[in-house]
Amino acid sequence: MQSQTDQSDAVERLDVRPSRTADAPVLTRHGAMRSRHWRFWLGLFELVSGLLTCWVTVTRAATGIGHLRDMAGSGVEPPAEWIAYVFAVTLGFGVVSIGGVAIGIWNIATLKRTARSPLIAAIVVSAASIVLTMVFIDGPLFDPVKIAWAALHAVVSLWTVGILRLKKVPAR
Repeated sequence: MQSQTDQSDAVERLDVRPSRTADAPVLTRHGAMRSRHWRFWLGLFELVSGLLTCWVTVTRAATGIGHLRDMAGSGVEPPAEWIAYVFAVTLGFGVVSIGGVAIGIWNIATLKRTARSPLIAAIVVSAASIVLTMVFIDGPLFDPVKIAWAALHAVVSLWTVGILRLKKVPAR
């Protein structure tokens, strides 16, 4: 291999990716088909979940802003803790909803690849959604809607772990 510069003692270029080694494991044909199928449904779930969370965030923020305006209109000063709580919840759910949409698109875009990053990101967003739902949504802890949403995200997380654990075989 020749050097890319005029100097004979210069370092060769290291930004060229080496070719794939022959012993790098790949998914079996059946595993690759299952991975594409599951990644599609995972991506679709994350996309719809992110959009639904965005809608809930906007409606909750509008309700919180309405309460603040009502308090200001009646001459009562709203407590700073309450304002910080509304801001933190809106920001937290906003980040999770945008993350869910982005990760859903990312998983759909990487259907034919075996990248682990979009799957791990989906698990992180699902875990964050479970925590935010159980801690910050009003109502009793065992509210059926809260439990169903958390259970759905837990099932999706387990499903994603199943995709990550698909059996790989050495490449030929």
